[in-house]
Amino acid sequence: MTPSDTHPNPPHSKAPQPATPRHTIAGRIARIEFCDPARRNALDAGALAALVEAIRQTAAAPHCDALVLAGDGPAFCAGFDLAGCAEEPQRVEVLLSLLSDAVAALRALDIPVVARVQGAALAGGCALLTGCDFVVVARDAQIGYPVHRIGISPAVSVPSLLSRMGPAARALMMSNELLDGPTALARGLATHCVDAASLDAEVDTLVSRLLAKGPQAMRATKRWIREIESRMPGDLGTTPPRDRASAEAARDASIALAGGDEFAGMLRAFWAARSQREQR
Repeated sequence: MTPSDTHPNPPHSKAPQPATPRHTIAGRIARIEFCDPARRNALDAGALAALVEAIRQTAAAPHCDALVLAGDGPAFCAGFDLAGCAEEPQRVEVLLSLLSDAVAALRALDIPVVARVQGAALAGGCALLTGCDFVVVARDAQIGYPVHRIGISPAVSVPSLLSRMGPAARALMMSNELLDGPTALARGLATHCVDAASLDAEVDTLVSRLLAKGPQAMRATKRWIREIESRMPGDLGTTPPRDRASAEAARDASIALAGGDEFAGMLRAFWAARSQREQR
C-alpha cells in the first residue's frame, strides 16, 4: 500500500474491483501475473487471497520447477488498493494479514521464484519481492515503502526484507526512500538490473539457467536456506529469527497501527486531498 498507488475513483464511488492475478503453468514453469494495469495492479483482499491460492497450487504441481511473478502494464504492483481502505480503514488489517501469508507462501516454495519488475513495486508490491529468490528490475523502476505519511508501518516486511538487504533494510524502512533499479541492485534488494525492453529476455535466460540445474538439489538448497535463516540472530540487533513466528509478530505490529486513529485520520486526509486535486 502506498499513497501514490490507487485508482482515480473517489472512495465512495462504485468502482469495479481489482482483477485477480492470472495463474498459468506451462511445462516446468509457473507464472503468476497481476492483471489490473489500470490501477497499477493494486491489490484488494480478493486479489491477495487469489495470489496465496495460486502460490499454493504451484507448490502442489508435481513437475513445476520455477515460478515467475510479474505484473501486466506499466507497473509491477503499486501496493494495496486504497479506495476501499479510505472508506473503511479496518480493511487494511485483512490486507496486511493476507500480504504476510503471500510472502510466507512464496518463501515456503521449494522451487526458485523470479520476480519481473517494471515501474512501481511499492509497499505491498515491494514486500512481495522479499519472498522471491531472484528480483529482476528495470533500471527506471521505483521500489520502496512510502507508507509512513498515511500512518502505517512497513514492519510486516522486516523479517523477509532482512534476507534480501541485511542491515541496509533499516534505512529503507525508516526513510520511505524510493530506489531505482541500479540502487536496488547495489543495496541487495534486486539481483539483476536491465533496461525495461530487456526484462523478458533477462527473465527467460535466468529461468532457463535455473531449469538446467538439478531440481532436487535446488529444492534441498532452498529448504536449507530457510532452516539456517530461522536459526540466525537478527541483523538489526535482538530481533527474532526469520521464521514464521517472527513474520507473524511483524504482521501483528503493522496491524496494530492499522487499527489506530492515526492511520484512519492520515489516510482519509490524504485521500480527500487527492480527490480535490483530481476535481480541479
